[in-house]
Amino acid sequence: MREAELVIDIGSRNTTVCSRGAGVILREPTVAAITNRGSKMALLQAGKEAQRLAAYRQSDFQILNPIKEGAVFHERAASLMYREFIHRAVPYRFFGPKIRVIACVSCGLGNMDKREIERVLLKAGAGEVIIVESPLAVFEGMERRQGAFVIDIGASKTEIAVCDENGIIAGCSVNIGGDAINNEIVDYIIDSRRCKIRQSSAEEVKRQIVNLYEGDRTTIVINTEQIHGGEKMSVKLTAAELREPVSRLVDKIVEVAFNLTAQIPESIAADICTNGITLCGGSANMPGLGAYIERKLDIPVTVPDMPETTAALGAVGFFREREKLARFLNVEKL
Repeated sequence: MREAELVIDIGSRNTTVCSRGAGVILREPTVAAITNRGSKMALLQAGKEAQRLAAYRQSDFQILNPIKEGAVFHERAASLMYREFIHRAVPYRFFGPKIRVIACVSCGLGNMDKREIERVLLKAGAGEVIIVESPLAVFEGMERRQGAFVIDIGASKTEIAVCDENGIIAGCSVNIGGDAINNEIVDYIIDSRRCKIRQSSAEEVKRQIVNLYEGDRTTIVINTEQIHGGEKMSVKLTAAELREPVSRLVDKIVEVAFNLTAQIPESIAADICTNGITLCGGSANMPGLGAYIERKLDIPVTVPDMPETTAALGAVGFFREREKLARFLNVEKL
């Protein structure tokens, strides 16, 4: 029987699936449209199609986000969603291949959360599941070096870790990511304009004008609703005024990263000083973020070309380096 080797990056906002030899196969919103068929829950749509259905307010289905803060929030919906993603990556055949999956997860997850992710993926059709913490996957994808300093900013969490050839030396997960930035934008508009906007509008504001460059005067006009009275109105926002509330969140990430620098061993300190910090994750695309962190920490910062897929693509290398992965996971053999 043939074997299929997949990497699934378990994200609260987006799921990335890669395979050995093909690279990124799909990157879809971590969203499931669920309906009931008899007494059983069934999947109506997953990913972008499920997200589109959210605009239709019907009672015969519900939209779920099965993963929250990197952990399984709804087990049945998660298994149905991942089954659909796996089938897209490995089209179903009667005598199909055994599917081996490496799942990239937050380094802040406990053992129970990791086991639940494993259980969900096995129910979704995987024949074997190996759980790998995201910073190790990022490290594996780098050019050969002794050590690495990784900051991986996702939707709900930021993974910060110092790694070497034996695994994670020091690492933690911070509950700050792209969603927290959206919330900060929403709160700022409430406080400064006495208006409210949807999360989707905050996401658009972030994508269009939020950056950490000083003096940027880019503007955007958005539709809002007054808190009192509910009157619709348009307001203008500038990149300059949003820089302060957003930078306050980034400063919290920087503070944690600074504290971790004290735990860098001498054996890899020179390597990290030379190669600097690898900044990845979907939120790493924010203009000026890398330069801002570099200035704050006085350590060079590199942002890969596709930071949102860095961990998933890096983890593909473990299919060739199983002994190294076994060492990282502190097991004898994989």
